[in-house]
Amino acid sequence: MKKRYTSLLVAALLIAPGFVMAADEAAVTGAVELGVRGVDDKDDSAKFQEYRDLDDGVFGDFLLDAYKGSYYFELQGDNVGLDDQNYLLKGGQYGNFKYKFDYDETPHNYSFDAKTFYSGVGTSNLSFDGAAPPPEENWSFFDYSIERKKYGGEVEVSLGSPFFVNIGASKLETEGVKPFASGSFADVVEMPEPVDHETDDLTMMAGYRSKAVNVTLSGLLSSFDNNNLYLNWKSPFFGNTDLNVLPPENDYGKMGANITVRQLPFMSTFSLNGRYAKLENDFSITDINLTAPAALNKSTFDGEITYTNIAAALVTRPTRELDSRLYYTYTDKENDSDVIEYDNFGELVSNAEDLFDYSKDNMGVDIGYKLPWRTKAEIGYDYQDTDRRNRPDAKKTTDDTYFVQLKNSLSEYVTAKVKYSHLERDTDTDFDLTGLTNTDEEYIVQFVQRYDATDKSKDEIKLSLELYPMDTLDLGLDYSYIMNDYDDVTLGRTEDTRHQIYADFLWHQFKLMNLGGFAGYETTDAEADHYSFAAGSGIPPQTADPTVDDGNATSFLWDQDIDDNFWTYGLSSQVMLLEDVLKLVVSWEYQKSNGKTTFSTQGATALTDIEKFDDYSKKLLEAKLVYAFAKQLDIALGYVYEKYTYEDIQYEGYDYTPDAAYLTGAYLDHDYEANIGYLTVRYGF
Repeated sequence: MKKRYTSLLVAALLIAPGFVMAADEAAVTGAVELGVRGVDDKDDSAKFQEYRDLDDGVFGDFLLDAYKGSYYFELQGDNVGLDDQNYLLKGGQYGNFKYKFDYDETPHNYSFDAKTFYSGVGTSNLSFDGAAPPPEENWSFFDYSIERKKYGGEVEVSLGSPFFVNIGASKLETEGVKPFASGSFADVVEMPEPVDHETDDLTMMAGYRSKAVNVTLSGLLSSFDNNNLYLNWKSPFFGNTDLNVLPPENDYGKMGANITVRQLPFMSTFSLNGRYAKLENDFSITDINLTAPAALNKSTFDGEITYTNIAAALVTRPTRELDSRLYYTYTDKENDSDVIEYDNFGELVSNAEDLFDYSKDNMGVDIGYKLPWRTKAEIGYDYQDTDRRNRPDAKKTTDDTYFVQLKNSLSEYVTAKVKYSHLERDTDTDFDLTGLTNTDEEYIVQFVQRYDATDKSKDEIKLSLELYPMDTLDLGLDYSYIMNDYDDVTLGRTEDTRHQIYADFLWHQFKLMNLGGFAGYETTDAEADHYSFAAGSGIPPQTADPTVDDGNATSFLWDQDIDDNFWTYGLSSQVMLLEDVLKLVVSWEYQKSNGKTTFSTQGATALTDIEKFDDYSKKLLEAKLVYAFAKQLDIALGYVYEKYTYEDIQYEGYDYTPDAAYLTGAYLDHDYEANIGYLTVRYGF
């Protein structure tokens, strides 16, 4: 905690100039708001409080701004004293120096009233008495929840010259318990993982600023510390003590440089920047007192990943009608971590296949030209080449993207824009099938294409329309269509289609009333092909080749269709009941997501469709009455109603002890219905 007290002392010293300034006839404005809240959350749901603190009690905010000449000072606080409180202090003198200090708390509540048979919740040692876990009725309750606290500050000094220096430091503390699962595929154990992390960052930047040239040099040093590097837990299946490695401690560093040159010929601006970053960590088998496996080549693992990035861009406008942008970016990720090998019952096992790195070249050009009738046309081409190492299914991909866009604002009441783009991706594979036959399980890898990097063509259309039929009415409409066709896919996603449409309006009648609203709909449909087999089993032997009929009835193809629909709409209004005295604000928002997946199969047994597939609905109503008691004092009385329901087949008939598994109820308390009433008093000055 010593570092935290030091940071707070620095903040206090930085506040002093603001008060001195305020005492010398500075312009001071601000506000203080104090409120009381009552909350009726019938379900006591963690989802309702997922990233916020909405309990009964008192809450408050404050804001203080002060200005005098070129000096400025600001102090702000929100949700004072609550678990989601945050504070900001900043100030300085324009053109000479500036400073900032902030503090933020954010909770993350996963589940309340989870339960487990383990003792030691919140520690790195989970155990239970006896040879088997106690009956479920004797399990203990706990909350899956973590608290995030971040505080830090920065100072920038230029002293009126074009040169400047900026130094900042921050600390992030995360503590609590979150869900963790371990075990084999058949023997799954869900348990509380202890979270006690700290991340310290130091940033530095120096540079030169002028109208024609900007030059900056920057650096970052970051250190991640975990006070629980390992989780020891007693297996409820075998009674032995097992161990899992939690997020490892690491050090991260980054340095970069940027230069931007303006006022070049043809109204051009050129920018060039480069970045280099390194992530390091190490781990020794002696740290966990385990017996080294046979033929272990290294007892200590040293991890090292480096990133190199270079980017350049040239923006020109040679004529009033013509503008262009030419750009290039190079990115390289190098994984120089150790390769670990050992003997596993006579077979040499290595992590070499899991080491992944890549290099990527990206370049392109955009050209815009102003046409008659206040129309602008743009065309562009983007080329991206990605070379991956240790990913045989997508060793290299090449993306070619073209687009054309038209924007028209001929009428002051209408603005329209349409854009079409097309992408073609080619992927090269590098499978080593030496010595394999079609009855070997590994033989199937050549037929599996993963949609993140396989061959595909993509078409995308975007339409946008803005209407202003009256001075008091604004209308907007946006539509987009995306179609991905995964070429020549044998097993994997074959295509997906997405539609999105949103409309909004705003009507305002001077100071008497504002009325706004929106509505949106999104739909996604994805199709995939799969193959059921157990290579080499049965008579005749099953093969790992889905393109041929092996004569075995248990080898069959099956298809999956995922359909997801999302609707949302909302209305908001502000009505002045008594001019400058009494105001009513009401808003309503609704969201609904409905997903399902259907199956078809060539097998003898039909597959059951899943109707409840990540479905949810959310309703939010807020009404607030604001009374201006005096010019600087107002009172607000408000009410909020929230309801959230979630349905997914995995939570139907939830069982804490299904076959070959022990669960804790993580994410189970997702539904909630809450009523919130509040009263606030706000004083402005």
